[in-house]
Amino acid sequence: MRASWTVIVGLTLSLSACDVSDAEGDTEGDTDAMGAGDSGADPSGGGDVVPSNAYCADVSSWDSTMTEFEEEVLILVNEARSQGANCGGQSFGPAGPLTMHPALRCAARVHSKDMAERNYFDHNNPDGEDPFVRMEQAGYSYFTAGENIAAGQPTPQAVMQGWMDSPGHCSNIMNPDFEDLGVGTFSGTGAQFGIYWTQAFGA
Repeated sequence: MRASWTVIVGLTLSLSACDVSDAEGDTEGDTDAMGAGDSGADPSGGGDVVPSNAYCADVSSWDSTMTEFEEEVLILVNEARSQGANCGGQSFGPAGPLTMHPALRCAARVHSKDMAERNYFDHNNPDGEDPFVRMEQAGYSYFTAGENIAAGQPTPQAVMQGWMDSPGHCSNIMNPDFEDLGVGTFSGTGAQFGIYWTQAFGA
């Protein structure tokens, strides 16, 4: 991977019941909380697994290096959550670990791949679909959800450092309300920023 890639930390998007802010984050709350047994979570807590549905079919086979990067991001997220963090003056205590969720992993992969292939960098794709539409199409029902994106960082450590140095991204990572995570990493030939990263959070 070329060291000359442009690096973009990205935007945060997280939605909660009464708060919407596109500048630092969007969080969406859904009054229909996910019921017990509806999560679709991979009981192993990881692995190269996405749901077997039409929406996820194009991201079910994945480059092994990208899969390893996704797993490493999960490890780094849980290390950060276990320690607590200060996100731009907002203090977060230690939070519980997140579990790699197949549907969120699908949504994250779809978005990273789409950004690379259509050469854009935004939470909303050129068709106007936002992260929460992607999560639902992947089969994830949520009460609260969020997304971080980034591009150009060559390693999981680099992208995590960029996110942790940005208050909005850091707040999503440290949010104690989140329980599940999907990471999607895609490196596309000819893509403007080379490598794209998406974190999809939910509960």
